[in-house]
Amino acid sequence: MKNRVEHLELKEKLREIIPLNAGGSFQLLWEMLYNIRLLKYVHQSQLRQINPRYSKICATDKLEYLVKLGLLESPRKDVYFATEKSTQPLWEEKYPVKTLPKISSGQGDINQLNNTEVFIQALKLPLFKTLLYPYFDYILPDALLVLMDKEKYKLEFLEIEAGKSNWSDYIENKRINYLQLANDERVFSYWKSQCAYLNIKPPDIKDFKFSVTFVGNITKEFGAGFKFMEQLDVDYF
Repeated sequence: MKNRVEHLELKEKLREIIPLNAGGSFQLLWEMLYNIRLLKYVHQSQLRQINPRYSKICATDKLEYLVKLGLLESPRKDVYFATEKSTQPLWEEKYPVKTLPKISSGQGDINQLNNTEVFIQALKLPLFKTLLYPYFDYILPDALLVLMDKEKYKLEFLEIEAGKSNWSDYIENKRINYLQLANDERVFSYWKSQCAYLNIKPPDIKDFKFSVTFVGNITKEFGAGFKFMEQLDVDYF
């Protein structure tokens, strides 16, 4: 009951920045807040890329008001991430908060915002379900993209890469680690735990599989299960 009362009080405070008579809505605000949390870091200009209608509620003064309310933080100019305080209202609004990433703790630097660019491309894929952010002790994917068409789903680890001085060795090491992950029961256990939150029937371990997509200006021949592309603009199914 206490949480519900607090949620209603928060909505009253949020009325100040929602142009309810000019195309704004509470639903639009919750959706924007959820996507900021899902993508981890967002530059103000990227919000309009996600949804042009966010222009109704993402002016600087409105975002700074969300910072004042404790729903957002701004580690540097025009860069935002959602705080732990955003979790409860998103839960109250029936968003799947159990699969959201941990609260960000960085500065939203250029590499992190480049990741956001690709994550926005993922959001726009016709079969987009969600992004997850698993961690394994020998590999840290940028994200796990979940695509879904009715009962059929596909898991695609994303590696978003910019050029490095030791590029070839770096990418080869990623390949080796993903081949190891394909035979590691921990990745299946992780996915099975997420299925419970996503309302997806988990597969038998013998049927479990995933692919890896490297996004960037490089092409390698790594064989089955690996793809290289400059951006996410294809139908994965």
